[in-house]
Amino acid sequence: MKRTLTGDIMMLAATMIFGAMTIFSKQILAELEVFNMVALRFLIAFAACYAIFHSRYRIMSRELTLHAGILGTFLFVSYLCMVVGCKYTTASNAGFMMSLVAFFTPLIIWAMDRKAPGIRQMASVFITLIGVGLMCLSADFTLNKGDMVCILSAFFYSFQMIFTERYAERHDPVVLGTYQLIFVSVYGFIFSLMLEDGFTLPQSAAGWGQLMYLALGCGALGFILQTSAEKYSSAGHATVVYASQPVFVAVFSYLLLGEPISLRQIAGIVIVFAGVLITVKPERGQEDNAGKCV
Repeated sequence: MKRTLTGDIMMLAATMIFGAMTIFSKQILAELEVFNMVALRFLIAFAACYAIFHSRYRIMSRELTLHAGILGTFLFVSYLCMVVGCKYTTASNAGFMMSLVAFFTPLIIWAMDRKAPGIRQMASVFITLIGVGLMCLSADFTLNKGDMVCILSAFFYSFQMIFTERYAERHDPVVLGTYQLIFVSVYGFIFSLMLEDGFTLPQSAAGWGQLMYLALGCGALGFILQTSAEKYSSAGHATVVYASQPVFVAVFSYLLLGEPISLRQIAGIVIVFAGVLITVKPERGQEDNAGKCV
């Protein structure tokens, strides 16, 4: 149980960091084109991680490179969908759609491994999504093209989290979590050169601040925490914690943009954390098998 709790704390910290991602991603598009921003963000993130952890990169393998490339591909497609979706929908709606990772992940695992999710996990997902819906959705909510693209982002990110769990047991999670970033950056550079009008840098201090948060906060620290967390906790378990991301989106929107938090949103926040606690709390008898928790 102690190992699982450690993973939950790491995942919650990563989710809190990711909470400002949709806000800053939406803002920085006023200065940079999409692929340009992706290339810069993940290059800076990888460079910072390599400068700190370069000694851990001495032991490399073809398998590690392959696995990092797979994770980087899923991450690139997911993040691209999220950024494009944010151009056509609100940050709160994007946060709700991204929380659908908690819905997709157990279904994908079920399809891949023929392993049905447990009753507690599905109840936790259901309760969490109700809370997120109260926070994010208006009474006349309808799906627009931005919402649909964000749903695709959640779908691809589910694969990223599933394979992160599987690969983290076979490699140094810090190296795996940071190595994938260079693949995302390379994809960004290639598509930027093919589809966009030249490569540029942010033109304002605010733009550089947003880029640095996305690179060093979300890109470096966030993915180190997520990859390390999934070494201790299952992907299905971690995604329920990740589903609390809209809570932090709402908090950062209040602190950074001055957007008010309504009573309905507060009720949604309480329900979200109730759903998360259901999956975090050990079932009867698990305490006696704490050493077996992975």
